[in-house]
Amino acid sequence: MKTRAIAALAVLALTAAFAPLPTLAADGNAVSYNLATRQFDPMTAGEYDGRLRLRITPDGIVSGTFLTSEGKLTGVSGGLSGTKIWLQLGDRGPIGRIFEGTLVDGKLTASASGHGLHSWTLEGTPSSH
Repeated sequence: MKTRAIAALAVLALTAAFAPLPTLAADGNAVSYNLATRQFDPMTAGEYDGRLRLRITPDGIVSGTFLTSEGKLTGVSGGLSGTKIWLQLGDRGPIGRIFEGTLVDGKLTASASGHGLHSWTLEGTPSSH
């Protein structure tokens, strides 16, 4: 009985390990996302809206662009493993931030540390434009 249970667990573990990533296309092609986003910091009034366009390759490489509501366009790079995602918006200078979070069913939720007590949250939802 114990041997069967161990064998069943081994099969389940192997099945999970070789399962395709949920956000990638079954045919191995890159997947694109067009997300309406909002960035906010609880220590700061207001929020920053924008549009995040992402392309994710089957091996988890993320690239794209981020367009702010003021019309500023910046590059995006990052990586995806399962539902865990990291994104670098802009350069690593004072404006650029590295966000870490999740991408589940096209919905992005991520956060980044700021200066001092500031911490930024980035939320993205699928957009039709």
